Amino acid sequence: MKLTKQDKELIEDANKIIIKSRQVKLIDTGDVGSALTTSKDNIFRGVSLGFYCGIGSCGEYQAIGSMISNGEKEIKTIVAVWYNEKTKKYKIIPPCGKCREMILQACKKNKNTEVIISKSKKIKLKELLPYAWGSSIEK
Repeated sequence: MKLTKQDKELIEDANKIIIKSRQVKLIDTGDVGSALTTSKDNIFRGVSLGFYCGIGSCGEYQAIGSMISNGEKEIKTIVAVWYNEKTKKYKIIPPCGKCREMILQACKKNKNTEVIISKSKKIKLKELLPYAWGSSIEK
């Protein structure tokens, strides 16, 4: 699927959250920013967290946690962007396996979440995760 204007704005939101989090100046934190749009058209953002004790997490985890904290669970579109400190450039990256499973488990309908995987392409989560080991944890 081709990207829409809203998709490009979501990518920019992910870039902006990286910039904002860099001001905190923590090692291995804020290299990946994520933004998602819910079925209610709300936007939630998060950045990767890295701590020496090993409890870091991905930007998508933080964005999803924010979404759930605000009473939603259905993701319409999600993107993750990695900032390369050496080149000072941003690159869209697909979610890792853990994040793919988390997106799916948050809501059954999320198998149809549109995942932006490059500057010009997005695909549905069910295409990225054809053999999920679990299903939703919805009640």
